[in-house]
Amino acid sequence: MFLFRIIMDSCLFITFIAIFATLRSANKPKKNMFMAVTLPYDVLDSDFIKEMQKEYKSMCNKVYLLMLITAIPCAFPFWIFNNIMVYIFYFMIWCLGFAYYGITPFKLMNRKVKAEKAKNGWFVGEKKVVYCDTKTTLLKNSMPISNKYFLIPILIGVIPLIISIKNFSPENIAFLVVAILNLGLILLLFYIAKIFNKNKLKTYSTDSEINFILNKAEKRMVSIYFLINAIIESLIVIVFYLALFEYIDIKFLNIIVVSTLVLSSIVALGFIYIKKKISDLDEELTSKNKNSEIIVDDDDYWIDGIYYYNPNDSSKMVSSRFGYNMTYNMATKHGYFMVKKLDKIVLIGTFILMIILMVPAEISNSSITFSDNTPNISISSFPYSYELDYDDIESVTLTSEPISFTLRTNGIGTETKCIGNFKSDKYGKCRVYLYFENEDDNPPYIVAKLKNSKYNYLLYNTKDDKQTQEIYSKLSNKID
Repeated sequence: MFLFRIIMDSCLFITFIAIFATLRSANKPKKNMFMAVTLPYDVLDSDFIKEMQKEYKSMCNKVYLLMLITAIPCAFPFWIFNNIMVYIFYFMIWCLGFAYYGITPFKLMNRKVKAEKAKNGWFVGEKKVVYCDTKTTLLKNSMPISNKYFLIPILIGVIPLIISIKNFSPENIAFLVVAILNLGLILLLFYIAKIFNKNKLKTYSTDSEINFILNKAEKRMVSIYFLINAIIESLIVIVFYLALFEYIDIKFLNIIVVSTLVLSSIVALGFIYIKKKISDLDEELTSKNKNSEIIVDDDDYWIDGIYYYNPNDSSKMVSSRFGYNMTYNMATKHGYFMVKKLDKIVLIGTFILMIILMVPAEISNSSITFSDNTPNISISSFPYSYELDYDDIESVTLTSEPISFTLRTNGIGTETKCIGNFKSDKYGKCRVYLYFENEDDNPPYIVAKLKNSKYNYLLYNTKDDKQTQEIYSKLSNKID
């Protein structure tokens, strides 16, 4: 449970920082743009802009405060939630809710600035013009790194799939699903990188040298970013699989988890670094030759300053005006699908996958039956059923000693229920079916020492202490 809390709290922190950094980045003019609206340079120093900055900051502070207050159940889940499924659903709603609606201050300010711009006629440069520097375009293929380097993360991503197939069982189906999704994510990163590399080059200036430097820097940095992202993703998953299936020493799992969180944070912040680097380089180069700068007023192609819709532009992916990410051209079929359809498919698919994998284990209770046939003992607890013979049991005891687990390789582990494959300092590898009233509860449970099994012990009890005692008595009589 400790590792689970670290992972979830870290995801919470990363989400908050990402939204905070994204919103904060919009409150400062970038070249001749404010709130993703193209404006004359002299307007950027006006009282109107200063007033908008003050109002926007106030709105963002309210969003930050609301995020922190509603994050309390996520940061301290087991003080509020008794059911881990309820907690996970709340966490997902929190993340998705603020990802979609947390940027509302920016949308409102973008509309205000656009309206004021139209009212005052603050138009600058040419409207709805797409520039192309043919000299720079000829050198396009020399800018990004080669796609062949993506074979590295793809080959690494295949290994967890092989491991999950080799160790497949109905109770390990989640590992197979995750391995498939992991490989799919690596291929998606490769696909996105490939699309970005094929995009039309940007024309920043009438100076081809400036265009070449900026486009080359962005293409190479972004393509390297996607490659590193894919490699880190594949390495994290393979190390977890090697540890969980005991190909490597699982004592280092805590270190692995912490390293995973650190690497994930680096990946999350990597694109922020790239965008800032390109923006700083752009300002540095164009500031030296203001006369060569090309300004195009294409605000009409940006919906709320976030969504790009330009039928005159063949690019499928473009740099976003807001935040530190890329966005898609919804005027293309690919862009429309990625913006309007893919997120809904992923969201619905995630919820369905959670229901399929987690709900049955969460709501089901275990039961044990004895028979004179082989196998003699059957424990039913979907999807973690277990069967064994009386001869497989070396000894059986009943105890109420406190127990803690160092690792859960599969199954479910909450404050009130532990079902599946666990590892304990005292019992080693064990098959567990335990119920607790609360975190500090020490109910009686059966400890069956096993032989001829991949588990050292079987730990079992029911929610009813009296019923647990009856099962222990019956089991003792059977093996005597």
